[in-house]
Amino acid sequence: MNGNKWVAFVLGATSVCLLVLMMINIIVDPFMQYHSPLSKMKPYYKYTQEYAMYWLIGRVKNTPTEAVIVGSSLSNFISSDKLGEQSGLRVISLSKSAGRPNIYTLFLRESLKRNRLQTIYYELNFPHLHMEYEGDIPLYLYNSNPIDDVKYVLNKEVSKMSAFILINWLGDKFQPGYDKRDKIPAKTVFEVDRSQSTSIYSTLAVARSLYVRHGKVADKSSVIDYRTKAKKNVEQNIIPFLKENPAIKFVFIVPCISILNTYDLVYEGTVDDYLAIHKEIMLSILKYDNAEIHMFSDLEGFVDDLDNYKDRVHYAPAGGDLICNGLKTGTYKVTPENIDERFRHLKSMADSFEIPFLKEGFTGDDVLEMKQQLIALGYNCRANQVYDGQTRDVVAEFQADHRLEVTGIATAETRALLCVMCHGDACVMGTGVLSH
Repeated sequence: MNGNKWVAFVLGATSVCLLVLMMINIIVDPFMQYHSPLSKMKPYYKYTQEYAMYWLIGRVKNTPTEAVIVGSSLSNFISSDKLGEQSGLRVISLSKSAGRPNIYTLFLRESLKRNRLQTIYYELNFPHLHMEYEGDIPLYLYNSNPIDDVKYVLNKEVSKMSAFILINWLGDKFQPGYDKRDKIPAKTVFEVDRSQSTSIYSTLAVARSLYVRHGKVADKSSVIDYRTKAKKNVEQNIIPFLKENPAIKFVFIVPCISILNTYDLVYEGTVDDYLAIHKEIMLSILKYDNAEIHMFSDLEGFVDDLDNYKDRVHYAPAGGDLICNGLKTGTYKVTPENIDERFRHLKSMADSFEIPFLKEGFTGDDVLEMKQQLIALGYNCRANQVYDGQTRDVVAEFQADHRLEVTGIATAETRALLCVMCHGDACVMGTGVLSH
């Protein structure tokens, strides 16, 4: 075979392989860009957060619906099935981990184009309202240009997922002794957020997370920056939908994030500033007749119990049920008439909240008091307001000495034992007896 024929052969073979690959990806279509999952292979489709920007838009394109939920991982436990039962509508969830308003806009535009939506459930997440989604967005999937589809059908990750689906389906289909009658149908894997569903929800889980209490400094520049960015996000990604779709009901959900968020604002001295911004944003939304807001961040008995959380924002599944039930009854609806009282209540909860643990990175009088207790009991640490690495090691030593879980975090159990021991031994702090 001469050189020209060899080149022609290689090019021809490559073209055939690419065409076959494209056809497989179009037929299997693992991220639902052309059709919903194939019925015979449906159990093998996986919708992971890693590829959420692919399959979420596919879900929008190929799942007829009358209502959608747009939100971040904080909406994972808001059941679309339960909302569907309550409303009598077909509801699908378009929740994306680390989701922000700029990508909710992409989902909503496509969904409005393809469906006659009656209701849109929209997560109004104030701690993140000033942010934009910074991950990769395959924008070529969010337009109607067929040439851009080549980027999908020849995508390496799409091909890998198609191969996964085919191999697992064929493996089960042609397995020796395979009998459909004995086969228990697999359930579709829907991994919205694996860590969200497997994490331990408890005060200690919160303590071990990235949470660090802020210092007592009123940073007004950050407040101004937050207001500017949050208002811009609302004006660009929320208000236009309200104006352009007056017949659609928009249900804004302020999720049941923990009291730690408001507690931090109280501790740093900016709580009134931020609550004023939140009020301003809410009232700008409530000007529209097709909008309503339900706030769950002041849900006393839930948001102030850190055993309901895995970090400062992600709540246990019970929080999703509380939200669904609250939407049904309307108990937590915010109105121009009750908004001031709701925020007064939230601030009051944060004012009276006592954080149940201390950890490395914390500063404050409570840290000083704990360190003086340790010193009084004979442990070697400096009497200051800083919970540093040495403090962590001393707390771990105390925990080991008294058969507590050794974490280096001054848990409620650790602090209670310190108080009991100091009270029993008449430990002295400064010139007076320790208060308890």
